[in-house]
Amino acid sequence: MKRNAVLMVMLALVLALIAGCGEKTEIDFSGVDYAASVYKHINNGGLSEDDVLPYNVDAITSATLTVEGPGVVSSIPLSVRELENRTEGLSRGVYSDKSGKYIYEGIDLAYLLKDMADGDNGIILTDKAYIVDLKDCNRETIASFTLEDVNSASSDGRPILLAYGKGTTDGKLAAPFVFDAADESEHSLGYVKKLKNDDGCLRLVYDLNTYGDNKDYKRFGNVAYVYIRESTEPGFKHTKESGEAYGASKLSDYIITFRGDALGRELDFTVAQLEALAVYDKDGSLTQGGIGYSDFYSLANTTYWYVNEYEGLDLYKLLMYLGMESSEEMGTAKSRTTLISFLAADGVPAAESFSVDTLSYPEAFGFYKKNAADMGDGSYKPTNADLVKLGYPVLLAYGVNNYPYTIGKTDEGYLSGLNNNGGPMRVVFGKNQYNHANGSYQVQYLSDVIVGENLYYNTHKYTDDASQNALTEDELSILVYDENGKTLVERKMTVGEIEDIIYGGDVEANAAKAARVKDSYEVRENSGTENSVYEGVELEYLLMEELGLPGTNGTVTFSDGTKELTVTMSELFAEGYNTSLERSGLTSLLAFSKNGSPMVETAESGGYTAQYELSPLLDTDPKFYTVDNDGGPLAVIIPSSDAEVCKALSVMNVKSIMVNLVPDAYAHSSAPYSELKSKTVRFYGEGLNSERSFTVSELEGMQTSAITRDYSILGQDGEHTEARYRGVSVYELFAEIGLKNNAGDVTVYAEDGTSVRFSLSQLKKQNFSNYLNPSQTGLGAILAYGCSKAGGDIMDGLPLVQSPSSDGYKADYGNDGGALMLIMPQEAKNSVNSELCVKNVAAIEVSANDIDTWGHAMSDVYSEFLDYEFTFTVKNDDSEWTQVFTLGQLEALDSIRVRDTYSVLDMGECEGINIWQFVRLIAGDVTGIDNPVSVTVYASDGYKNDLLSVFYLDGLENGVEDENGDRKALILAYAVKGYPFVDSEGHEGYTGLAGNSCGPLRVIAETNQGASVKYVTKLVVTVPGSGKINISVDNSIFDTEK
Repeated sequence: MKRNAVLMVMLALVLALIAGCGEKTEIDFSGVDYAASVYKHINNGGLSEDDVLPYNVDAITSATLTVEGPGVVSSIPLSVRELENRTEGLSRGVYSDKSGKYIYEGIDLAYLLKDMADGDNGIILTDKAYIVDLKDCNRETIASFTLEDVNSASSDGRPILLAYGKGTTDGKLAAPFVFDAADESEHSLGYVKKLKNDDGCLRLVYDLNTYGDNKDYKRFGNVAYVYIRESTEPGFKHTKESGEAYGASKLSDYIITFRGDALGRELDFTVAQLEALAVYDKDGSLTQGGIGYSDFYSLANTTYWYVNEYEGLDLYKLLMYLGMESSEEMGTAKSRTTLISFLAADGVPAAESFSVDTLSYPEAFGFYKKNAADMGDGSYKPTNADLVKLGYPVLLAYGVNNYPYTIGKTDEGYLSGLNNNGGPMRVVFGKNQYNHANGSYQVQYLSDVIVGENLYYNTHKYTDDASQNALTEDELSILVYDENGKTLVERKMTVGEIEDIIYGGDVEANAAKAARVKDSYEVRENSGTENSVYEGVELEYLLMEELGLPGTNGTVTFSDGTKELTVTMSELFAEGYNTSLERSGLTSLLAFSKNGSPMVETAESGGYTAQYELSPLLDTDPKFYTVDNDGGPLAVIIPSSDAEVCKALSVMNVKSIMVNLVPDAYAHSSAPYSELKSKTVRFYGEGLNSERSFTVSELEGMQTSAITRDYSILGQDGEHTEARYRGVSVYELFAEIGLKNNAGDVTVYAEDGTSVRFSLSQLKKQNFSNYLNPSQTGLGAILAYGCSKAGGDIMDGLPLVQSPSSDGYKADYGNDGGALMLIMPQEAKNSVNSELCVKNVAAIEVSANDIDTWGHAMSDVYSEFLDYEFTFTVKNDDSEWTQVFTLGQLEALDSIRVRDTYSVLDMGECEGINIWQFVRLIAGDVTGIDNPVSVTVYASDGYKNDLLSVFYLDGLENGVEDENGDRKALILAYAVKGYPFVDSEGHEGYTGLAGNSCGPLRVIAETNQGASVKYVTKLVVTVPGSGKINISVDNSIFDTEK
């Protein structure tokens, strides 16, 4: 049967006729009917046999041509189906290459780049776009043109084609291109020997002798990428010459740390210092034998393969330069067990690590070409022919394709068409075998390189240097006085205790991140300034969070025992500058480390190191690393308050900190109010993760969260008054304790047993107004501990007492109702809120809702997302229909709801709606919906993925097979592991147990990370043909009561 089918195909091909003029090559193509063209895959090459589909198959029509690069505003993938499903911009002509003279049909490259700018897949070039590189399926450049060449070819009537089909010049035979077969001795179904129509499914075709200067391009070959370059490129490095966007201090002075027992120390380098180790010769090439390295690397993730040129530092050479033993010096056993691991800027360890033995052997990594027969379903068996070359060192890359890396996508130098974020340095490595998804494991946002065991050589407590370690028990005296000179805090902290605020074994990652400061600071010495990398605890964190000071008003005096420095707390907590680096946003710190080493008192002290000797590979490599770790064991470093003139302050070898507070006048810190400071409020209920009680003094200690605002209070009698209250957000307290995903209504109990019930959304809302003072907006419910006169001096307040008869009550302040009182703002100008302000609060109970689904309606924690807008568009050649649905509507579609377990990204059990069933539910009557051209999902940051090109129609209709062969539906998910998706990890509804960020909607596509699109905002389905699209949505399908 198979042989007969093939024979039928060949016969049909031979008989396929196209309009032509015999043997002459001067053919008039003006009357070509491109819609019915036999050159097109979507027309199956003109074949009509239903059971023979050599061309119109998903594996070909879903293959993509990607337009990308720094010269395009956004990277755009276009499927073959999308390119062929048009008549505009297509061209047919006779072209010659090494194989002979043939007719080719395809899309005019000039049209693609100039006239396809509209719609969701619009191709928009930047003002600097200049060079067009055409790349094959392995992202290797096969030809290059200027945009002027591209446009000239089109206007000359000899356009540069991205051809999808080929025919003989006698007009008797034509066929679309097919992929190469896995075995070179075989051919793919649809191959026609006379046409040699493999090496597809698109080829670059043009007049070889007329346009461009591509001497090595002699035979028309496959093209899969159109890479647009700019007229000038900045280069790989973060220098001033590369422009302000890339030479900014936040990138060039970003710190990369190297430490571990295989180094025996910590070294801190800026990106600029590391880049200086990559030295160019007079021709602009990296000097041979040095640490710098540049090459094209072959990478792949779960969605696609790609090739980019990277420049950076050979990690193995770099580590030996810094002091690591070579693999030979270590010996086989040690070099195989000594691991090099990595930390990202958020402190999260990278998934990839390497042994020293592996690093020393670049031949462990290779450049592989993706075989055309590899459909990405795991069935392809690689051969030696897929390996191009071995010998790729693991690279600390600082740039890609002649552009430096940025950190985030919002950085000025980020280019969507290049995707050059994730820096300023990344770890890049080649493939260790054909199926190695090395692109998925690039280490982005690199911060730390750990060489062997992770020892904290930067701390006195954990270093193995005996002299430095001996300073661990040195003490810092901390005294805090109130305005009357009364001692509020008297504490001695050892150097080790201060370091453990960051590095203690039981310190949570978020707390360590909040406390830790590590940056380049100026210190004024004699007549000049010195820049060094200091690390320590942020002083605001130390005073407010660690010590829990009851106020932020006063002065702080630092002393080394002989000299003193006094600053106000507002000055101390203000962000400052490094004037020589033109940096802002620096905070004051209590430093314990300088240039990676624990600080000692003087240059004559034990443990002092002036510099480390390095092992240069080139004469230009610095021979020493400066340490100069005097000034300790602790030092106060305050950045300059002036951006132009350095006014940095410091106290080296600081011995004491004295704080003279003007205390929080609203707090119960002195008699007679102090009698109430030990009173407690209990938080409990099924809607909280745990039960917790706070004393009044604990709440008053939350100074960084304290709020002082003026509220309008409307009574039942119509009296409208205004008062100032100071306290802590009730909802912030819930978030600190932890709200369950189904947290419900809240009941606030007074000491006399009375209570008031609130919805969680009421207490969460932070945009109420003061209707007697419109300037007071952004109000929310607080648990107040003090009050004052509205509009008066904000520092003039009194703590709340229980009743007007209590000691400390003052009628003109009206400070009864405490020690704690719930203040609920007015919801509207005429809404009575006096009865909602609960006096003498004793307990707060959070209930839990019963839940059937995991939607955002389960709790007010998530209900803000119910109005999140999701756009659904259906379009054809000349018509488009669009409707916006809310997340609440999508979650109400119980008939297409899916809850299943997914292994992709270790998601676990997810709930959402079946994407294709949603399309059929809304647009099932649209002509062509059963044979779509594309099904593309879009993220809020512009990322998109054509699910049809990845999973084909079978995957959309029937789901994607997991590793066990079970089909998993492609879903638009709104919840995972029982928790609705939220938009960030900072949202109060986020929990690390579920990892429910990146929402509130995201695609879950089994086995495919790239297709599991985050932050989904839109779905666009393109169908073939033309004519008005009319869709009427039956809103009863969203009725949850039906």
